[in-house]
Amino acid sequence: MRLLLATYEYPPDKGGIASYLGGLFGAMPEHDVRVLKLRIPARRLGWLLQLPKLWIASRWADAVVVSHVLPLGTAAALIGKPYAVIVHGLDLRAAAAQPRKRPTAARVLKAAKLIVANSRATADELAGFGVDPASALVVTPCPDPELERKGLGIDAREIFDLSGKKVLLSVGRLVGRKGFDRLVRLLPELRKACEDVVLVIAGAGPEEGRLRSEAALSGMEPYVRFVIGPDQETLAALYRAADVFALAVRASKGDVEGFGIVFLEAALFGVPSVGSRVGGVPEAIVDGRTGLLTDPDSESDLHEKLRRLLNDADGATRLGAAARARALEDFRWPERAARLIERLS
Repeated sequence: MRLLLATYEYPPDKGGIASYLGGLFGAMPEHDVRVLKLRIPARRLGWLLQLPKLWIASRWADAVVVSHVLPLGTAAALIGKPYAVIVHGLDLRAAAAQPRKRPTAARVLKAAKLIVANSRATADELAGFGVDPASALVVTPCPDPELERKGLGIDAREIFDLSGKKVLLSVGRLVGRKGFDRLVRLLPELRKACEDVVLVIAGAGPEEGRLRSEAALSGMEPYVRFVIGPDQETLAALYRAADVFALAVRASKGDVEGFGIVFLEAALFGVPSVGSRVGGVPEAIVDGRTGLLTDPDSESDLHEKLRRLLNDADGATRLGAAARARALEDFRWPERAARLIERLS
């Protein structure tokens, strides 16, 4: 079956959606897939100017897959080919919040041959558009197995002055929803329970300045390392150096953590995770088996789960080993790609 992927994001672009699409469609036979990468329209109806290009490209394909429900889904619905829509969480929340866009998104979703969701939690959001969540194909992200073979020549503990320390690692875009500030604020209490813990924050984003200020004002600046915009080699070295991984995501009405691939990346290196019980995070972490889930509204619960893993090396090792085994056995792109092709055939 020949598939055309129409998208605004694809490798070498960075970000979760680009990585997801690259993994999923990169696992398909090359002769059966073409990628049409379009620019995000600068104007409200700019996507209409992209219709001719999409129509011409789609003539080769048996079906079209679009990476965004709006406006690419609207365009796909107009060209007369069977189409599938991939939904990620935030796109559905954004459409649901706008009275003008919600009916359009509902029509696009209902007319699609298939809806692909990046988690069961994201699929559940479809109910708000009058679509049965059970009809969606859930294709959760997979970590890149090549990641654990990167950064072998980089000693992150030496470079970032982490020798002899307990390393608490957090990775992601530096935005408020990701909860990096929660970890910074908890660090003084965590250091009372585990005095050699150091927090490493890896990523880039608009919250960097505020996070640095909070670390300085709380007296924790010597115990926080910022690694801004790490490449894949450095990121792999950081995972390898970590004792515990954490991402204290907040619950939000306007945004959602569709899955959380960073938890599985940490798992590749045998690192157990602590994450919030929101969105698709409970599908990335099996509570009590590959890591620990926390109440997103409870700082005391977050503190307790972090303290427990930082002070229990044997328990952390056990959870990390189970996390690695699950990441390697249950999260493989070729299997997910085959399921998508089967459902569209």
